[in-house]
Amino acid sequence: MTNLTWALTGATTGNSVATGINNLGTQVFNLGTTTVTYTASDAAGNTANCSYTVIVTDNENPTITAPAAIVTTTNTACTATGLALGTPTTGDNCSVALVTNNAPAIFPLGNTTVTWTVTDGSGNIATATQLITVNDNVLPTITAPAAIVTTTNTACTATGLALGTPTTGDNCSVALVTNNAPATFPLGNTTVTWTVTDGSGNTATATQLITVNDNVVPTITAPAAIVTTTNTACTATGLALGTPTTGDNCSVASVTNNAPATFPLGNTTVTWTVTDGSGNSATATQLITVNDNVVPTITAPAAIVTTTNTACTATGLALGTPTTGDNCSVALVTNNAPAIFPLGNTTVTWTVTDGSGNSATATQLITVNDNVVP
Repeated sequence: MTNLTWALTGATTGNSVATGINNLGTQVFNLGTTTVTYTASDAAGNTANCSYTVIVTDNENPTITAPAAIVTTTNTACTATGLALGTPTTGDNCSVALVTNNAPAIFPLGNTTVTWTVTDGSGNIATATQLITVNDNVLPTITAPAAIVTTTNTACTATGLALGTPTTGDNCSVALVTNNAPATFPLGNTTVTWTVTDGSGNTATATQLITVNDNVVPTITAPAAIVTTTNTACTATGLALGTPTTGDNCSVASVTNNAPATFPLGNTTVTWTVTDGSGNSATATQLITVNDNVVPTITAPAAIVTTTNTACTATGLALGTPTTGDNCSVALVTNNAPAIFPLGNTTVTWTVTDGSGNSATATQLITVNDNVVP
């Protein structure tokens, strides 16, 4: 509002001079255009008018204070919607006609500056800004690749494995996918942890199980074949079989054989078995040959003194039976006795042969006398 004081002094009408001061006082003019008219009258009742126009304009800007800054989180995909921005504080010397802002319906991730504008009735404007910060606290999602069961391919490890690709997602964006897989997987179970990181640094993890089995058969070479002789009755005992040569890509867990404590006469096949740490096994055989070089024993029957009974000879003699023995077995007993013993002394040789062909001899003296009177 503008206050004007107007006064009319020394007004002259006709031939008369009006003396004195006519004080019009203080006038208040409203915004806009106002016409003021003065009327002067003389003593005779004559009047005269004069007028002027008063134009009051408003060039004072309104005031505005934006609502407080807002920090919020995404609620629709990677944006924030339905935000209550608040109400700015406004004022004007006359009147506030309009308050507007340029806020979007959907606020993107990050900072958005909203400009508030106030307009008064005279078209004067003022602005203020409000900062809207949208953060992302939604964790990304991840599903690890399927578990893998494989076998060793480099010594006792698995290398060059194709682990697959995890399935990932995020309301905004996936920035990084990593895992802690070693270059070389050891025998057994290894848990690989996959980590997904979104553009706001939120992370999530998932695990994948890698199982490495060992299906490589160990190797074994049996000790050399052994040829020996009986040393206990018809068997061989206390044999030192030797040590097989073994190997495995991982580890040898045990080496066993099926050797008997006592080896019988002849051939025995000893099977050596090597087993690795994963239960894989391999075999090799060793031939043990036990020969019998023990000579059998024989004692010939007692010497015989007889007389001729057929012409000048003795026939049909019962020589008796030798006593024989062997550590294994007696296979054959023979003698070289003639069917007809001549007059005088005859040496009969008895021969015993065992199952291995070893032989021994003993002799029996046969004496034929003649007691027939001529």
